[in-house]
Amino acid sequence: MNKSDLPESGESLADTLKGGTREQHTRAERHSLMGRMISGTITPDQYAAYLRQMWHVQHALETGLQSRMAEPAFAVLVRPYHFHADRVKADLAALHAATDGPLLVGTANFVSLIARGAADMRPWLLGVWYVLEGSTNGGRFIAKALARVFGPGVAVSSIDPHGELTRERWQAWRAGLDSLTLSGSDREAIIDAAKQTFDAIYDLLDDVERATVSPHLTVATAVGEPHSASARK
Repeated sequence: MNKSDLPESGESLADTLKGGTREQHTRAERHSLMGRMISGTITPDQYAAYLRQMWHVQHALETGLQSRMAEPAFAVLVRPYHFHADRVKADLAALHAATDGPLLVGTANFVSLIARGAADMRPWLLGVWYVLEGSTNGGRFIAKALARVFGPGVAVSSIDPHGELTRERWQAWRAGLDSLTLSGSDREAIIDAAKQTFDAIYDLLDDVERATVSPHLTVATAVGEPHSASARK
């Protein structure tokens, strides 16, 4: 057995994920569109465009999680409150914005990435979920900033889905992740998935930003169409 296939007990996978994806996390967090959300200067149209793309991402993740629910690695982690796609639709309705629209290239690649992760026999999808569910921590602060645009609590149920329970639920999720018995290669796959997910978020933000200025530039012509170096990993 290769050394990389041995379980690395005693080392927190959640902590390893945080440290191992810092570069990709920082890049996505510093995207100019994310900066406008954090500062509360995003326009309603831009925010609605972002939510429309995120619905596809959340729907793909939920479908993937539901398909793996029989496996112990997922059953121990998944709770009903982890499903956010309906909240995205509710936020769009609160903005009086259309709930459908063209699938952008970055989003199509992101959805394809999630689908491949769901089909992977390894727990690769946990890396995607780590990033998306972990974003609810920052979502608490973004929701407060967006209050300047929409008013307190308006159209942020998908950004801040857990409210005051955010920390408690995130700590429970982390503890569940760290309780899993995983091989070294499974852990590496999860970390790789998380890195690719942060890159996919950056690409999605990039496309939304460009689409709100030049709507015809970034509409996807095929799911999985190469978008950037990160999308071709």
